[in-house]
Amino acid sequence: MNSLTVALFLAVAIVMVNADTKPIIPIVQLDDVRDDAGQYSLRYVSGDGTSLVETAKLVPNDEGDGHVLVKEGTYRFTSPEGKTFVLSYVADKNGFQPTGDHLPVAPVA
Repeated sequence: MNSLTVALFLAVAIVMVNADTKPIIPIVQLDDVRDDAGQYSLRYVSGDGTSLVETAKLVPNDEGDGHVLVKEGTYRFTSPEGKTFVLSYVADKNGFQPTGDHLPVAPVA
């Protein structure tokens, strides 16, 4: 065996070992309602308490000749250290706008 083959074999073995040791976290609740226009309401909760609630609705664009999809939601998860993080957001014509106690705040000019 050449060294490249041995290295590839070891890399595959390491990935297989690591894949077996990670727990599978189930989705315990899932609500997903969508319409033909692309609007939706999504909610899921996983077995470790991670959750997402998101809605997307069409609103008229500034030009008045079409619509854009505006998303709003909240994502909640617990870090490996046991701290809970909550991130709320809006994604609209002004871009992605997250808020949360853990996010840095720009100084006031």
